[in-house]
Parts: sequence; structure tokens; C-alpha cells
Amino acid sequence: MSLRLENVTVSLPDGPDTIEVLRGVDLEVSPGEVVAVTGSSGSGKSTLMAVAGLLRRPDGGRVEIDGEDVGNLSRSGRTRLRRDRIGLVFQSPNLFPSLSAVEQLELVAHIEGRLDSGARDRARRLLATVGLGHRLGHRPGQLSGGERQRVGVARALMGRPSVLLADEPTASLDEERGRAVMDLIVAQGREQNVATVIVSHNLDQVGGVDRRYELRHGLLSPL
Repeated sequence: MSLRLENVTVSLPDGPDTIEVLRGVDLEVSPGEVVAVTGSSGSGKSTLMAVAGLLRRPDGGRVEIDGEDVGNLSRSGRTRLRRDRIGLVFQSPNLFPSLSAVEQLELVAHIEGRLDSGARDRARRLLATVGLGHRLGHRPGQLSGGERQRVGVARALMGRPSVLLADEPTASLDEERGRAVMDLIVAQGREQNVATVIVSHNLDQVGGVDRRYELRHGLLSPL
């Protein structure tokens, strides 16, 4: 399994009380598998993704990436593992305004200390794969919302991650562009052999996935 959550719990303070946001969540995703998770606002979807993406520690349970238990990793160890093995796609692509599309991807390789001709070629190939081969030199302000999100997807795949996490990646797009981006994430998850989790409030936009789940009252249930 590329991604495995076992009996994961997270509680958050709510005034004098405590809310159980995640209550013993189990989830396993293998390479090339794509799963989708839905739930109402405040159901804990983003918390689930933060735990899976090593952005926060759970209160209890076990998180494994590529079979490695990350529970005892230091902060720097978690950061390093997240950089090397996890690709993140957010609601907003958060691109650097001054960098072109291809430079956004090359920056990933530069941070990893691997910016060479092979990395530059991969950046161009990935952008071509997501339909932006003709937009390599365009900056975010010259791209549409859907194109910017496609750059974000390509950037998330640039480091050859084992796990791809997409948290409401189409929230700022219209229905047509949103469906196109969802189709792209599903296709790329399979093509790149990445364990992929897509969180969306609207599963009607998400087709072709292996499994669907609903997060409700802190519990993850198959649909």
C-alpha cells in the first residue's frame, strides 16, 4: 500500500468541549488506485487530508506511506518524506506570479537538488500531458483558472510521488472546467501509478474512481 491510515483519530477543541473530527478512520490506497471522499462542510475532509499529507499529526492511530510508519518521524523527517513522496493539489494552485508554467515545475526539482536536463524535460512532458504544452512560458496571470489548476496538478506530480492528495481541487472552477480537472487527476493518478485520494463536496464531478467514501460524524463509510 502506498497510503494506509489505521484507526486514525483527531479531536479539536470547541470552547469548553472537544469535537471528535475523525473517529477511528481506516483507509488503504494502492499504487494506481483512485478513491474519492465526500462529506458535508465541517465533516473533517480537510483534516483527513492534512493527516494523510503529514501536515498534522493525528491524536491516535497509524499513518503509513510506502509501508513506513511515520508516527515517530521528526518534523524535518516528515517534511522530507512529504516533499519526496506526496503530491498535494489544493483548492487554489498557489502558483508563483513571476514564474512561468514550466518554471513552477522546475522549482520543485530545484528544491530537491535535482534540477538537470532530465528534470527540465520531465517538466515539459508533464505540462504537455495535462494539455499545456503550448503554454510553457506563460505566467499565472496569462492562464485561465482551469489552466492554473492544471499546472498545479502537473507540479504535484513533478517529484514522482507515491501518493497524490487533491483537496477540493475544483472549488474555484465552473462545472465544465471542474469536471475536466477531475478527469485529469483520475487519469494521471492511474498513468503515473500514484495512490490518489480526491476530496470533493460534489462527487458528480468525479468519475472513473475505484471507490467512493463519505465522511460523516468522524467516520469514513463506503458509498
